[in-house]
Amino acid sequence: MIVDCNLIALNSPEDILPYPATKSGLLDEDKGYIKYGYPSSSFPVLNMPYILEDMEGNILPPGHYEIVLSPDRKTLYFVESKKIKASIPVAKLIEKTVNEEEERQKIKEQEKLAKKYKNGKRKKPLDQTERKKQADMEASIDNSNPQYYILHYKNGNIKATGYILK
Repeated sequence: MIVDCNLIALNSPEDILPYPATKSGLLDEDKGYIKYGYPSSSFPVLNMPYILEDMEGNILPPGHYEIVLSPDRKTLYFVESKKIKASIPVAKLIEKTVNEEEERQKIKEQEKLAKKYKNGKRKKPLDQTERKKQADMEASIDNSNPQYYILHYKNGNIKATGYILK
């Protein structure tokens, strides 16, 4: 019995494996400055300890939710795994105006730093703007009133408040 077979020249391990081989060493997500750095989200995270229920009997369990203000600024969303789980109407919205002089000053400082370290051999300090944005965000829920929960949202120069009936 004669069987016709084709031989394939194997040059590297990638030819054998159906998936690409990884390099040895630390992965990017295992490095300390990435692992323990600030999250990349631009919305505050709420650790909600309460069980919320609406008039129709839908339940929102306790957990960690991103609180997102809608683009029209009329609704606050509870977002979990990039899916909206609940929406709360905004009862109070405060938006501070940005001072143009302060913005110009920040831009001048950034340009000055970029110019200083452009050709220099010294190491440029890390950009702290993302950390400042993360530090300026917060979301909290208050249980002080017996009739409703108060949801507080702050992100940069925008503050919003929503009320959730118990």
